[in-house]
Amino acid sequence: ADLFVYIRAKTIPKTSSGKISRHQARERWLGGKLEFVGEARQGEAGSAVETTGSNAGAAPLERFGALFHRYGLRGEETGTLGDVGLDSLRIAEFAHDLKAELEAGGNGDLSDSVDLRLLIKISVSELFESLEDVAAAAPRAKLRFKRTVLKLQREHQDQEARMMRADTRLRFEPSELLAQASPQEASRGAILLTGGTGFFGPFLLKSLLEQCEGEIFVLVRAKDPEAGMLRLRAALRTVGGAPGANTLDWERRVRPVCGDLAEANLGLSRTDWQLLSRQVHTIYHNGALVNYLFDYAAMRETNVGGTHEVIRLALSDRVKVLNHISTTFVFGWSVKRTLFETDTNPDMERLDFGYSQSKWVSEQVVLRAMQDGLQARIFRPALLSPSIGGEGDHFDISIRLLAFMLKHRIGTTAKNQVSFFPADLAADNIVAISSLPESLSTTCHVTRDTYATMLDITTILARLTRQSFENFALNDFVPEVIERCQKDDPLFPLLNFLVRSVSNITAMEFKRYDNSNFQRFRGQVTQGKEDPLLEDVVVGILRFMRGHGIVED
Repeated sequence: ADLFVYIRAKTIPKTSSGKISRHQARERWLGGKLEFVGEARQGEAGSAVETTGSNAGAAPLERFGALFHRYGLRGEETGTLGDVGLDSLRIAEFAHDLKAELEAGGNGDLSDSVDLRLLIKISVSELFESLEDVAAAAPRAKLRFKRTVLKLQREHQDQEARMMRADTRLRFEPSELLAQASPQEASRGAILLTGGTGFFGPFLLKSLLEQCEGEIFVLVRAKDPEAGMLRLRAALRTVGGAPGANTLDWERRVRPVCGDLAEANLGLSRTDWQLLSRQVHTIYHNGALVNYLFDYAAMRETNVGGTHEVIRLALSDRVKVLNHISTTFVFGWSVKRTLFETDTNPDMERLDFGYSQSKWVSEQVVLRAMQDGLQARIFRPALLSPSIGGEGDHFDISIRLLAFMLKHRIGTTAKNQVSFFPADLAADNIVAISSLPESLSTTCHVTRDTYATMLDITTILARLTRQSFENFALNDFVPEVIERCQKDDPLFPLLNFLVRSVSNITAMEFKRYDNSNFQRFRGQVTQGKEDPLLEDVVVGILRFMRGHGIVED
């Protein structure tokens, strides 16, 4: 170089490891965003002439350049993989290929450092620069790469924990709303359901139509009520249709309202907000974003912000009862021997993925509002499965894993409690228990009464399909999954999550769920449904997988 340009001190962008981010610096310079303060030519008095070690103009190293190119990346992008257009599946595939590339280059130790949560956070350019150093065998490059990963992880975890704690505080003052609200008129008015078009929502809607009278509003993301009704019709078809032979019977009672949990006022128009706040007497808050790859920030507005707004609606104009559908995932990877319905995980222990974190915060918000006067119940399902008849639109990690195990005829001898609960029976019980005044201000674990393991599940599957399974201890099972899982396998997008969670799953082998409240209240209502036989549950899962072409007949 024969010309040196000086810019304002402390304005050069740097990576999280403290190095100059060459791509971001170039982008800012070309965009006129770096303040020019002077220049000097080589050889002039006072000029700096040392250029040894500069590789700013070096071409991308072929190995990692080809990998990035396959995903439409140049390695210069200043945004994250998500920012530049890769969805969660493509990011999972990228992580898999990056780990394979590192291992092929003799960097297996670095491959172990690649974490999907990191790839969601780090900029493409910073990642590429770190990999360039590794590929070029630059001095201490491996150490810098590991430090970068560790630093990002720590920063992310600290920021996440602070955000979660802050988000448990209500965004409004309940006492002010309660002071203006009229008292609850016992069971008079309409019902509001959120999350009515997901997996569990249609089952809840069907149970509400069967057990309750009156109008049911359903929050739906749609451009207009007509489009919303189309979505509700499609959703009810996944659970065998609405009760009764006449479609018009339920359509007279169900009203879609266009909105979005992630938006202020639930995305409702002023008219719809006032309508719901005045006419609704009971809310079933079931809506949530479910994704095992997203971090807390990505799920925050829908799962946490939406709950804040639902509670605000519950306290507006007239006092309403909230039935909050939570999850046993609020306990994260708890190793406590018995998790009681009164437990709340106040210290955020062992919460390390976005869905569990967002549902924990959401539940904490409800608990805090209950202390301030909100009338509510909390229901925590564990693993909801398709109905015994095989109905539902259910394709979560448990179904993906079971389909994989059935395809490859492998199982595990792990003693972890597996509490598959048919969604139709869960919905019936939740709606029935909600009719009991004495169940207010309580929490119910919607789990099976009897203990079962994955080995019990695969033993039944083996008998139903006339196949034999090879069973492994959990620590041996996961390597088998890794070796057999291909990119076209339904389990593949969640492989990284499964691999990094194996030590946590192993540690909580003897954890059990208490469901005393659930059993007691269920026994007090005529619509309460007892636990079905485990074989019937597995039959329903198998029917679902076959009906959707996930496994062969």
